This record gives sequence, C-alpha cells and structure tokens, in this order.
Amino acid sequence: MGGWRGRGEKLRVRPFSVGRIARGARLIVRDTPAAALALALESFAQERFDLGDDRIARALVERGSEWIAQDVRVGHPNPSWNTGFMDAMLSDTLLTLVPGLWRRVTPTVVVASARPHPQGAELVVFSHVTVRGWTSSNDVAPLLEAALDRVEASGGVVSRDWMHGIPNDGSPASQAFVREVLDWR
Repeated sequence: MGGWRGRGEKLRVRPFSVGRIARGARLIVRDTPAAALALALESFAQERFDLGDDRIARALVERGSEWIAQDVRVGHPNPSWNTGFMDAMLSDTLLTLVPGLWRRVTPTVVVASARPHPQGAELVVFSHVTVRGWTSSNDVAPLLEAALDRVEASGGVVSRDWMHGIPNDGSPASQAFVREVLDWR
C-alpha cells in the first residue's frame, strides 16, 4: 500500500503517517537559473505537486529582482470546517484503512527560486505549511526530499544544504514574501 493517493489539491496521506523535519534546502547547481528552476519544477510535478499561478513571477519582475521563482502546491488551500472536522474524527481509526477515507494532506506551498551564482545557479526551495484548517503537520517533507533527490540525481548539483528556517530577507522563498504575494498563512 503506497503512502499517497491523488495529487495537488486532492492529495491524501495514508493513516499513521508522520511528517519529517525537512522544510527546505539551498542547492548550488552547475546550470543557468532558468534551467535549475525548470529541473526543480519537473521534479516537484513528479512528486504529486501542482504548479501555482504566476503571481510570484509578476511580483519579482515588478521589483526588478535577480530571482526567478515559481510555487508548487499540495492540499486544498482553504479547507472547509466540515472537511477538517471529518478528517479529525476519522484520523487514526480503522476506517482510515479505506484509501478513500485517508486524511487530506496539510495544505502546503513550496517556493522554488533561483538566481545566478559564480558556479551556475543558487536554487532555494522552501515549504510553507498552512496554519488554516485542522492539521499543521509537515506531511510533504518526504515528497520535498524525493523531489530534491531527483534534482541532485541530475548530476549538476555542487552542494545541497538543508534548511529548517529561512530569513525574511526578500527571497521569494521567505515567509514574508509568500505571505505578502500569495496571502499564504
């Protein structure tokens, strides 16, 4: 039995799953920022994420930023009270062994961003779990790790450093930027 069903907004996680600690990473990739970002987005698509809209790209152009970025998402961004209540009531009961009753994944947006670096491109990826709804677990950590493993397997990665937090320094992957541009809480 696999640990995931569906993709994007409809992604569900098997019962008794525990998220991991990983929230993001900084990679140095021997390629252009556009190619590094495209590789990351392709890897996230293979791991059940859906592409977000173009709000981040537009905001970066308007600000004249050196960064390029795109968000990917899983989970319904605005879960209803009834949906959250039902997930909470069924959570960790025998009924959740039925795949159609698995808990919905915690809504999460992941921002992949890239900019020029002396060795090619700096790729910064960071996940933002919502505080809305009934759960706040880091369900997507295994998917995030798998996507970044795919990027690393491409052979162009010079280094990868895990991040458990990200400063609000204007990076498109920072919480302040995501809150301002995407209104993600």
